[in-house]
Amino acid sequence: MDPTRAVEPDADTAPIPVIPGTPASSSAAGRGRSADRGSSASRSASRKLRSRRDSEESSAGASDRGRRPTTAHPDARSKSEQRDASATADEAATADTPSVRAAARRRRRYERAEIKRFTRASRRRRLAWLIGVGSVVIVLLGAVLVSISPAMALRSIDVVGAQRVDAGSVRRALDSQLGTPLPLIDYSKVRKALTEFPLIRSYSTEAEPPGTLVVRIVERVPIGLLKVPSGYQLVDQAGVAMQTTADRPGGYPVIDIPEDASQESAHKEFSASAGVLAALPAGMLGQVDSVSATGAQDVTLKLTSGVTVVWGGPADSALKSSVLSSLLKAAPGASVYDVSAPNSPVTR
Repeated sequence: MDPTRAVEPDADTAPIPVIPGTPASSSAAGRGRSADRGSSASRSASRKLRSRRDSEESSAGASDRGRRPTTAHPDARSKSEQRDASATADEAATADTPSVRAAARRRRRYERAEIKRFTRASRRRRLAWLIGVGSVVIVLLGAVLVSISPAMALRSIDVVGAQRVDAGSVRRALDSQLGTPLPLIDYSKVRKALTEFPLIRSYSTEAEPPGTLVVRIVERVPIGLLKVPSGYQLVDQAGVAMQTTADRPGGYPVIDIPEDASQESAHKEFSASAGVLAALPAGMLGQVDSVSATGAQDVTLKLTSGVTVVWGGPADSALKSSVLSSLLKAAPGASVYDVSAPNSPVTR
């Protein structure tokens, strides 16, 4: 056997020792280095193969993740989770640095400043609206508080326009309202108290702060007398009895209503007579002794001198009065003066 030739041992035999310094030992060393290089290359190729397989599995899992659940290899899943955890940790570490925090604060300040700049007009309008509404509420609340305070309580009652009506009696009838704040006066009670005075045709009230109530009265105007079983009633144009006396008072004519007249006829005759008396001039009413009517346009007056005047209706009363005065002077001996047509008067 050639000593320089290397013989590969079998698997069951022990390796043949090589003596250093011999050609065989040199050849074995070269083969060892070649084997080392080959094993390194094979390990590198194995790593590349595993990396390619992992990337293919990852891409396949990403493409199939939206269609069906994947069953990744436990090692691949654990590696993916480790990479995600590592990325999250890196992001957290980066976000927690002082420079990032300062930048976030600057960004928030900038955003707040922009919000304030773009909403400045709306905030001003809202503030103006709130100030206006608040002012109105404060004024109304103050007015209510002042109006119901004791400083605005009713302390005096002034009666204006009372001639035939006793003003003192009117004030005493309204004494129950004294001490009540002006806005809280019960005007229904005031109306009820004033209806007890038949001479009052109408009235009006006016509150004068801080504590005065003014009652303005319009009295009824008496125009004639009606005969009643107890004597005479002084009535106005509406037929409201203002006074009843046993004896006839002077200065007012008697309105004659036939005793056998029906209620409807009596009402019509009274309305016609009262309308004429109300239209007479003030100086002539005292010269009339009595008045009667058979219709709205057929009213007859009897003067205190005894003459009869056919007056007609209530129209043109001023002209008829002027014509009658002229006729009384021109024909003093006549007993009947007809002025129902004032442009064509007649005397008899």
